[in-house]
Amino acid sequence: MTVDALWSKLASRAIRVALARRDVSYAQLADALNTMGLSESSRSVEGKMQRGTFRFSFFLQSLAASDNEYPERWSVLLRSGKSWEKCAAEVIQAELAAQPWLNHILLSQRLAEIGVEVAAETLKGQIVDGTLSTALFLQCATVCRFPDLHFFLDVRDMIDAAVAGASTR
Repeated sequence: MTVDALWSKLASRAIRVALARRDVSYAQLADALNTMGLSESSRSVEGKMQRGTFRFSFFLQSLAASDNEYPERWSVLLRSGKSWEKCAAEVIQAELAAQPWLNHILLSQRLAEIGVEVAAETLKGQIVDGTLSTALFLQCATVCRFPDLHFFLDVRDMIDAAVAGASTR
């Protein structure tokens, strides 16, 4: 399995775990997302979940639509009424703010250590625009040791994926 596939699988698992905790089906999630003004069918939701290649903003939308639990420090950001891309940007920036010595160049280098090649400027753009994938959020969370990831995944699984990626370098 490729490094990208490992992380996509973890992104898929994270959202499926969140939905299972609330006993929310793909159809129910699609209905809730539509109520929020987002256009999703149960088939499109299921496809995203199966591939694990969805944006972090969709992950946040899904958490909100399913009335799921998430880290308390995200609450104000997710209830701000801002666009979901802006919320995604603010969530990752808030997480990264705990490590003020870390910039996008160093973060890109840390990601490369686990086999994730993303140019520093591309990374910065995705963080600022809130267009990063859930897999990339999880990768950043792993190399930066964001707290509270237990809401979504077993941290050991993320470490295993990071070790597998590091071995491909």
